[in-house]
Amino acid sequence: MTVSSFTYTLQHILLLKLLSTFTFGRPRTIHNFFFLATLSCPAAERTGHRYEFYKGSSAVYSFELQNVLADLKKSGMICLQRMVLTREGREYYYQLASLLRYEQFPAHCMKLALRYQENLWRVNHEVLFHPLFRKGKTGRKIALPLI
Repeated sequence: MTVSSFTYTLQHILLLKLLSTFTFGRPRTIHNFFFLATLSCPAAERTGHRYEFYKGSSAVYSFELQNVLADLKKSGMICLQRMVLTREGREYYYQLASLLRYEQFPAHCMKLALRYQENLWRVNHEVLFHPLFRKGKTGRKIALPLI
């Protein structure tokens, strides 16, 4: 299967950018990271990047984000076990990376990831103690406030 047989969105490219720059380790950390990024970013800056999160026992889960991960894995751009880009994923990202400069949410995500940098385990820790996560019931959608 070739890379050109899929249609990719800015969400796909943003995920490729984050995976090319940072080591997340597990998909759970990516879900938690996008939860924190979505909460800390004004709604007007998140155009085109809409995620719904559901509370799990120790993490959040987004079906939209999981579909993006599945698309990238199916096309051979990422290795989900290690959460790294493959050679094809890196080449594809470099071809389309310039598209993200027109969006504010990817810039916000990069700033947030730089803040965590080598301590991405803190993302999982912060989600556990976030008030919206603690108030929610397991399996239920988390209502995100409009900022």
